[in-house]
Amino acid sequence: MKKLILFLLLLPIVFASTLQKDQVLDFNNHEIKIIGIQESKVLVSVDGVSNIFSLNEEKIINGVSITLTNIFYADELSTADLDLELTYDCGDKKCDSFESFTTCCQDCGCNPSTTEKCVDNECIQPECTKDINCNDNNSLTTDTCSDYKCKFTKIKCKANTDCNDNNLDTDDICDKGNCKNILNYVCKLDEDCNDDNPCTIDKCINKDCSYEKKTDCEFKKEEKKETPNVDNTLIEEKTEVKKGFLSRFFGWIFNLF
Repeated sequence: MKKLILFLLLLPIVFASTLQKDQVLDFNNHEIKIIGIQESKVLVSVDGVSNIFSLNEEKIINGVSITLTNIFYADELSTADLDLELTYDCGDKKCDSFESFTTCCQDCGCNPSTTEKCVDNECIQPECTKDINCNDNNSLTTDTCSDYKCKFTKIKCKANTDCNDNNLDTDDICDKGNCKNILNYVCKLDEDCNDDNPCTIDKCINKDCSYEKKTDCEFKKEEKKETPNVDNTLIEEKTEVKKGFLSRFFGWIFNLF
């Protein structure tokens, strides 16, 4: 059973893809591109190196084995089906002829002219090399360097002093392991206490507002005048017109007799 599992792991993985003209596919850090499609032939490029394929033909370009399995020809809508397979094993700790720091840094490392490091088969600029490089000056996080990247994990507070945010305008409280930094002022300047009342002296005292009434000062808020209802006005005018007409009509009838 173990031999069977090992055999399956060693089997090459074939990747099938359908591409249109000028479409680009990233296959294991290789750029696969269809440059042209004809009724019986396809021009394929791997990392800038191209070759012509006939139907069911297999070729190797830059370490990638390619088999053209199907052509659907319809001018601009044409597509080609390709079977792709690596001819080398990235991760076997051997830098093969088709491998490089761009295609398999696991085996070949990164460009020696840079300070990049290989992480998940990709060369990146490291943020750190040791935990001490990740110090964020926050006592409520554990700072670690993992895969050349900084990671900050929150930890619970135990006392109010653990929550100090170095801000004099906040009260720092540790509540059930969580920090709360609450603003401890209502105002800073007298202008912050403006109540739009000319009969009060607005002051900011000890971070709180104080309102002192001025003597011999009376302040009345302007009452909003209600806008007359145009429809009601028209109804009243029509009613008065009807009353006048009826009065004259009955007066004329009365004079007849």
